[in-house]
Parts: sequence; structure tokens; C-alpha cells
Amino acid sequence: MKGQLTIEYLISFGIFVTLIGYIYLSYTKNIPIFVDEVKKEVTRSEAFQISELLINNPGEPSSWTFATVKRIGLSNNTAGKQNLITMNKINELSNFNCLVLSEYQSLQKKIATSKQVSLFILDVNTTDEVRTPLYTCKSPIIQKTAINTTVRRLTAYNDGNLIKAAEIIVQV
Repeated sequence: MKGQLTIEYLISFGIFVTLIGYIYLSYTKNIPIFVDEVKKEVTRSEAFQISELLINNPGEPSSWTFATVKRIGLSNNTAGKQNLITMNKINELSNFNCLVLSEYQSLQKKIATSKQVSLFILDVNTTDEVRTPLYTCKSPIIQKTAINTTVRRLTAYNDGNLIKAAEIIVQV
């Protein structure tokens, strides 16, 4: 009787160890997938935060120019409306020459990011759905990353007395 109990114990112990090993291996195979998903979410969040700061923040100072800007924001601070940016600030933003590395890096600092970011502001013509570029800034550094995120936001911009539709695209 003692020999049978030992064999049953060894068999059950072997099954237990095999089951634990299977669960462990199944779990560790999924860890890289979870890590990649977390990285994607972080990148999406950063791109959305950049777009949010551009659209709904007037910047520092609130009526900044290319020479005085500390933090870029395109919001119209006098209208008191959300998702309304001004053509004057888009024009000031156009003074950053993104093809020049030092100016691109200055732009990165002014939008508070160290990531390679590209910005596009497009006029949306609602009659024929043509998008005319108002501002384009592509990163001068070509760096391939595993995770690329694009955030597209529709907004309005004040062009003198007219309010027109625009699209802001942030790529991180």
C-alpha cells in the first residue's frame, strides 16, 4: 500500500508541475503583446495631448508671436470658445522652418515634447471636401519607430470675421 501511495503522489505532483508550467508559459507569451499595447496607448495619449494643447490653449503669452512665444497654443483667447483657433497664430506658427533642425527642436520645446512630431493644419472646404494646407511641419529627422500614431481633430478657425472649418493632424 505504501508503494501505491507514492506512485499516485508522484503522478499527481507531475501533473501539477506540468499544469503550472503550461500556465506560466502561456502567460509569458502574452507579456510582449501587453507591453506593445501599453506603448501604443501612451503614444496615442501624447499625440492627443499635443492636439488638445494646440486647439484649446492660447499659449504663453496668450497673444504670442514667433519672437515671444514660450508655449505654443492656437486657441482664440478673446472669443472664449472651445475648438476655435486663430489664423494669426497659425501664421506665426508658420515662421518655424521645420526643415532647419534647430528651429524644429525649438518648436518641439514650445509644444512640450521630445518626440518626433509632425503637425498639419488644413482648411476644410465643406462644399467639395478639399483640404488646403494652412501649416505643414514634418520632422526633419527620419526615424523609424515601431509605433506611429496619428490624431486628427476637426476644429474651427477665425480668419478675420469669418469662421471656417479646419483639421489639425498630429503625428507622433
